[in-house]
Amino acid sequence: MKYKEFIEIMEEIAPTGAYKDIDNSGPQIISGAEDVNSVLVCLEINMDVLAEAKEKGVDLILTHHPLIFTPESCIDYDDYPGRYIHEAIRNKISVYSAHLSFDFAPKGNNTYLAVLLGLQDVEMGSIDTPWTGMLPEPMTADQLCRHVEKCLTLPEHYIRCVDGGKDQLRKAGLCTGAGGGYLHEALEAGCDLFITGDLKLHEAQYAKASGLTVIDAGHYGTEKIFTENIARQIKAKASGKGLDIDVIMAEANTNPYTL
Repeated sequence: MKYKEFIEIMEEIAPTGAYKDIDNSGPQIISGAEDVNSVLVCLEINMDVLAEAKEKGVDLILTHHPLIFTPESCIDYDDYPGRYIHEAIRNKISVYSAHLSFDFAPKGNNTYLAVLLGLQDVEMGSIDTPWTGMLPEPMTADQLCRHVEKCLTLPEHYIRCVDGGKDQLRKAGLCTGAGGGYLHEALEAGCDLFITGDLKLHEAQYAKASGLTVIDAGHYGTEKIFTENIARQIKAKASGKGLDIDVIMAEANTNPYTL
C-alpha cells in the first residue's frame, strides 16, 4: 500500500477536517517512505511500543493519543516526547494519530463502547453532546459496575462509581476518555447514569448532588478498545480496495498505572 493510500483510508474511517483547530489528529511523523507494508496499532506510544515496532519492522505506528499534541519548540532526546520522536525518526517509522477524529467517527470509540455495553436505541453524540442509549435491562449501581467491568474486560474493582441514589438505572450517557465535561448535558438528556474515565473530584460532587450515577472506568479502561476496533476497520477498507497491508495490534502495555 502506498503511504497516500493509507492516508486516504484513514480519512474515510476518521475524517480529520472538523478537528484541525482543536486537535492534532493526522500525520505526526512522516518518514518519507513511499510504501506502508505494515502498521502497528496502539493507544499511545511509549518506549516499549517503539521497541516492538522496530522488532517487527513496521513502517508506521497508528495511535489514538497524539505523540505530538502541542507545537514543540525543542526536541530533547532526554525528555518526553523528544526521545520518542527521535527514536521513531531514527528507525524511519512514521506516526499517525486518530484522536478526536476517531472518538466521534461513525464507528469510532464512542460507538464501539456503546456496542460493547449492549446499549439499545443509541443516539450518536458530537463534540458538544454525549452518546446516549438504553441499558439492556434496568440495573442497580453495583450491577452496573460489574456489567462495565465484564464488557470492557477490566479487573474487579478497577472502576470507581458515584452512586446517584436511584434504585434502577436504564438510560445511559457515555464518552470514552475524559468525559466529565458532559455531565450537565447527560442530565439534560434525561440520563440516569454516565460512563466515562478520568472523573475529577468536583465533577463527582456535581454528579452526586444531581442524582446522576457515574462510572469512572479510567481513561485507559474506556479507550483500550481503540486498537481492535480501528485495526478491523483498516483491514476491511484495504481489502475492499484490493490493497495489501499487515495490521498488527501492539502487545506492549500502554497503561501507565500499576494495579
